[in-house]
Amino acid sequence: MLEFVLIAVLHLDGDVLGPSTMIDIYPTEQLCIERASDGQDIVDQLQYEWFRFRKENPELEVPVILSVGMFCKPIHEVEENSI
Repeated sequence: MLEFVLIAVLHLDGDVLGPSTMIDIYPTEQLCIERASDGQDIVDQLQYEWFRFRKENPELEVPVILSVGMFCKPIHEVEENSI
């Protein structure tokens, strides 16, 4: 059975592509897509964690998040340590 990985990628101020993170694994592409389309809670959590990191590390001058993109990818296409 082909499983799909939900991946979130941060788009940062200054037209910078930020880090991406694997969110979860789904048994079908459709379930993954549905979760991505209804993922405001994921966005909220990522924004909270990013805000907290910025607050705890002001000397790093970490840019703000402008948006969070999410996409689904077959699990066999996700390389270990690539996210």
